[in-house]
Amino acid sequence: MVLKMTQPFRHPKTGIYQFRKRVPKHLLEIIGKSEEKVSLGTRDPREAKVQHAKIAAQVEARWAQLGKGLMSLSFKQAVAMSGEIYRDFVSKHSEWPNKLSGIAFLLANKQAKKGKSPLVSVAGANPEGARDIYERFLSRASNPPEIDEYLRRNGYLLDAASRELLRQEVVRTMSQARSYLMGQAIHRNFRADPDADRFPKLEFEQVQEIYPPNQEAGKYALRQIFEDYAREKKISPATYKAWKPMIDKVAARVPDARDLSSDWVVDWKDELLAAGLSNGTVKDGYLAALRSTCNWGKANKRLSTNPVEGVSVATPRKRKTRPSHFTKEEKHIILKATLETAPKKMSQEMSRARRWIPWLCAYSGARIGEIAQLRKQDIQKHDGIWLMWITPEAGSTKNGEPRFVAIHPHLIEQGFIDFVNRLPEETPLFYNPGRRKGGSDGNPQYKKVGERLAAWIRKIGVDDERIRPNHAWRHAFKTTARKVSMDAGTRDYMNGHVPATEGEAYGEFEPDVLLSEIIKLPRFEV
Repeated sequence: MVLKMTQPFRHPKTGIYQFRKRVPKHLLEIIGKSEEKVSLGTRDPREAKVQHAKIAAQVEARWAQLGKGLMSLSFKQAVAMSGEIYRDFVSKHSEWPNKLSGIAFLLANKQAKKGKSPLVSVAGANPEGARDIYERFLSRASNPPEIDEYLRRNGYLLDAASRELLRQEVVRTMSQARSYLMGQAIHRNFRADPDADRFPKLEFEQVQEIYPPNQEAGKYALRQIFEDYAREKKISPATYKAWKPMIDKVAARVPDARDLSSDWVVDWKDELLAAGLSNGTVKDGYLAALRSTCNWGKANKRLSTNPVEGVSVATPRKRKTRPSHFTKEEKHIILKATLETAPKKMSQEMSRARRWIPWLCAYSGARIGEIAQLRKQDIQKHDGIWLMWITPEAGSTKNGEPRFVAIHPHLIEQGFIDFVNRLPEETPLFYNPGRRKGGSDGNPQYKKVGERLAAWIRKIGVDDERIRPNHAWRHAFKTTARKVSMDAGTRDYMNGHVPATEGEAYGEFEPDVLLSEIIKLPRFEV
């Protein structure tokens, strides 16, 4: 049996297309109806197909979330959800904030707190009418209807405690939103809300569990094939974390991998693109995950063919409008800032990361994660030469291979080795394992270090969105290495890049060779 995607339904009388799909049996009681029906608002079949794909993606995501059952929120997650509601509300009313119901009454409430009467006439309302409107506004403010709309749209089912926690946060958030919109309406102040960035990103930890085999599909269940492939291939925790939700979305609609077809995959790809995902995300994320899973399934007699074979996404060539490396001025801004005193509230580990990681990246071309994961035992002395041992044992490397990188003499002069020697044995240089709160191998602490550094670099003025604030050091290293005629083979080895030829892969790189090449890099004087 081949499962077909639903198609736009043309209403026989109006000619307007609709999205229609039968609700799965296990969700009938929760949703309360047997069919999901949404008008696509067009008689154009081509436009209808695009709109249909968007609605289908939203409905499938909501159903998948509903299928997970009740959720319990942490305080941080409740604040994050209230932030999403805040952004939706402000976006909805930002064009005409002066027409927002309750703006005047919010102002009246502020007057009441100053001892003045909150009963004001609005748009010609008499005092009694104003009192009635005001009381309805206060009732609405204590239990914002935006909560139910948000939960319904996303398919979140909250337990009672989480629902109350979210209500309290949204009450606070809606007050902030209305105050901000009031400033637009009354004072004509359309500057960005300076407190809008207080909301954290909404994240749910992915539980790395092995799904039990589908009772009907058995070993042919798509989820089971993925788990077997991931276990045998020993894919990295980060790849597992990224790919598993993608496979889950496909498995929720096509549990038995034998029911997948090339036509289904093509329609699915088009649906993802229509939903707004970038070409690169669909190609290198969703299709890559399903292709690798099905390749393994075919090789292990679970599938007769790989339905993803031959399916691809045309990715437009990116126009390069500036070099990928830092300019001389940008390097100076960052390296100079590393020498400034860190804020008192900043942890010791983050202070050390801010001080040393940009310099280590500048003088090695290593990836930010490879530097952030370094431990004391990874700084080693061989034949009188100080080296960094970049190894997947500390966290991860791009190709899974360890390598040595010579430490530039300027780093030693600045006191990097002295700093390392003062640390206890087997201690990470830039994060504290004792501060880890839950988390997973797919979201390690050293990754967070890199993210915080990137945000800091943007904050101090290196904010050109055309470059990646951490990765630009690798481009800068390669650019300078070519300029000073650094040996290409040694350079690629220290960068963790694949050798240019098979012959370059032979032999080893001795410490004195690594040092002789790294000292070709000119010193950064700040």
